[in-house]
Amino acid sequence: MSDPMLVLAGMELYKSALIIALGAAACFMLTFSLYPRGGLGAAVWLFAAADIILTVLLCRFLHYYCHSEQYDSFLRAMTDYSSGGYVLVGAVPAALAAAWIARAAGLTQNSSRLLDCFAPGAVLAAAFIRLSALYNSTCRGKIAVKRPLLRRLPIASPVLSSSGAEDWRFATFFVEFLLLGLMFFLVLRFFLRRRRQAMKAGQKRDGNVALFALLTASAVELLCDSTRYDSSFLPINGFVSLTQIVCGFAILAPLVVWSVRSIRANGRSAFHWAIWIVWFFSLAGAGVCEYLVQRHGDWYLSCYLAMAACCYLMARLPYAMYRSVCARKKRTKA
Repeated sequence: MSDPMLVLAGMELYKSALIIALGAAACFMLTFSLYPRGGLGAAVWLFAAADIILTVLLCRFLHYYCHSEQYDSFLRAMTDYSSGGYVLVGAVPAALAAAWIARAAGLTQNSSRLLDCFAPGAVLAAAFIRLSALYNSTCRGKIAVKRPLLRRLPIASPVLSSSGAEDWRFATFFVEFLLLGLMFFLVLRFFLRRRRQAMKAGQKRDGNVALFALLTASAVELLCDSTRYDSSFLPINGFVSLTQIVCGFAILAPLVVWSVRSIRANGRSAFHWAIWIVWFFSLAGAGVCEYLVQRHGDWYLSCYLAMAACCYLMARLPYAMYRSVCARKKRTKA
């Protein structure tokens, strides 16, 4: 952990913690501002409280499961947060559970709309969390940057090795912060467009914004997690990290949902088969790139450029499926 930025009344405040707190506050305020005025504001408050608690618990549980050797016991891992780490993808089931809690409490009948309003802020909060890693010891990219000209942000950041020497490595989390920041603007733009369309059509239930946010953020996370020095792997699998596995399924989910809707709207056609085949080839290509980059340490540039192209296709193709549904609706109205 870095040196404290401020000591106030005996309490040490760290830059990384303050950045995370700012991200959480920005996420809540954005969610509250996007939530329809006709809805109960209490639903957002309950959702936010439940989401924070469940996110911390689930992210810590996943880290314990993958790195149990770092903890004295399960009880200590789940009660002592002064050390250890988290696996960020635990935030996905936490958000779903929090939305269910808000609905079960009778504060909303439309958990999909609640998740749509939460989606842009969630991507923004994830970007802040990655930015916070610049101020502690967690931004450990596994690619060593040897050229002095590249030893600066956004390419590289200094990390202290176990011997105390300064080691320049690829700034994994800062690059991810930049990419997630871009995804935030795309998701917010998507939300505003969907809201205008929903108001015209009189729709109350959607969920497309949450799926779009899940799609874009997972594609970024799948790629960037491969560059990490400290990725979390399942005890039974040392090849693909837990984050990459979850992100793969998270990208697949919008493809499945939008494929079903597209087939209902347009009927099954060669277009759907083309999307599915190319998507699975892209998934296989990302897997091959991951294998090659682990076996050949000097192939970083070519492997990650190819993996980036595969991740882009994995995110772009489900969106093309979504567009086919929208095109059908426009033709129906015409």
